[in-house]
Amino acid sequence: MLKTIVTFGALIAVTGPALADRLQAEADCSPSDADLTYECVFHLSRGGEPVEDAVFTVKPDMPSMPMAHNIEPVAASFEDSTGAYRAKLKLDMHGQWALRLDVSAPARDVVIIDKEFLPH
Repeated sequence: MLKTIVTFGALIAVTGPALADRLQAEADCSPSDADLTYECVFHLSRGGEPVEDAVFTVKPDMPSMPMAHNIEPVAASFEDSTGAYRAKLKLDMHGQWALRLDVSAPARDVVIIDKEFLPH
């Protein structure tokens, strides 16, 4: 029993700071003039502070229809010092999408944002 408690305590000590260093992301997407095209602004932060030097792509995928959509990843561009980045997404249909942010800098990370896109 003691061994289990020590191992669990060591696991918490190892994963605690690592989880705090993970990126957090939010997406605000609004429809553009073109059908099924959305202008998305992504806000990235780490430890509550905006991340200004990120490099990432956004890959939309529809979890309810695995492998049915093959949308190419779109590079996000840095917008301002609040941690905002912009990307234009062209989807195949309305519905619930998972936006996969593949971050290559300042450190490798993957963030998934669930987002519902409805007809406007």
